[in-house]
Amino acid sequence: MKVFWIAGDPSGDVQAAALLSAFRSRHPESRHIGWGGDAMKNAGLERLYDFPAHPIMGFVEVLLKASTIRDQFSSVKKDLTEARPDLLVLVDFAGFNLRIAAWAKAQGIKTTYFIPPKVWAWKQSRLQRLMSASDLVLSILPFEEQWYSERGHAIHYVGNPLSEKYASRSEYKSTSTKVLLLPGSRAQEVRRLLPVYYGLAAAQPSFDFVVVRAPGAQKFWPSTPCPQNVTLVDAPISTVAKGVRFAFTCSGTASLEISLLGIPQAVVYRANPLSLAIARALVKVPYFSLPNLILDREAVPELLQEQVNVPALSGLLTADHQEQLADCRALVERMGAEKLENAAVERMVNLIAS
Repeated sequence: MKVFWIAGDPSGDVQAAALLSAFRSRHPESRHIGWGGDAMKNAGLERLYDFPAHPIMGFVEVLLKASTIRDQFSSVKKDLTEARPDLLVLVDFAGFNLRIAAWAKAQGIKTTYFIPPKVWAWKQSRLQRLMSASDLVLSILPFEEQWYSERGHAIHYVGNPLSEKYASRSEYKSTSTKVLLLPGSRAQEVRRLLPVYYGLAAAQPSFDFVVVRAPGAQKFWPSTPCPQNVTLVDAPISTVAKGVRFAFTCSGTASLEISLLGIPQAVVYRANPLSLAIARALVKVPYFSLPNLILDREAVPELLQEQVNVPALSGLLTADHQEQLADCRALVERMGAEKLENAAVERMVNLIAS
């Protein structure tokens, strides 16, 4: 079996690597090639292009990079044509992958969409495109299966790689002075959040801050000197998050990861003002962090734009976190105990055989 993968951002790379590993565990003779990051490469991907190392996000940023995106479409179509895979697996990254799904459908390539676009939040027009171009849709968010079913579409919740990875693990330590700072994986996220993080560290000298730098971020990392109580690390969250008091997390998969590790956090985000204004007009959900969306309540504080400032972050750092710790436990229970190797891989192989 030959499987072609496309994951376009760092978080998708990590999630896809877990599914790729589960597939190879069940079918060690299978071959996996495609576009992915270091996590997928380490899991056994024959990488043709490091897609997550060149992330593009935001309405304005996408317009500015239109020619680059066109070149990427041409290149991946060429690679797919030459590879002639038994299955194409598209991971998240809807703006790019939905177009590839439609093209692959026209070529007769069987397609699995792993981590579908968040059409429940915005752009519901993508729903029909997704379902018509995909032979199989696999979700890692427990509420999505019901949402799609209510609209007449069948997708499958197959568990969550992070939930599976962190089962029974808790890294909160109330007496610790260790605080995690996660500024995101994209240049514009880091540029906007890092000065606030360093300001927080300077204002709280009794705490030890650890900035977790995402894979590939070294090439655009600011040269700004950091305070003495800040350590910069290039390592996965899972290896850094040990004995932690609190975390400040850029919105995304990292927020779910931190909650599954049982660590209290605040989700903070600063974006291009125009991009954020457009998003606010289009997005139809009350929260922007995954833990809150999954629990359907504000279990985790969310701060946007001017709310992300040193006094606000300092207050959250020293607050009582018992209620959020209980919400972390509720989140683990909500995620369930599905395993990718059983729930996802079996369906993918059945599709290849059909």
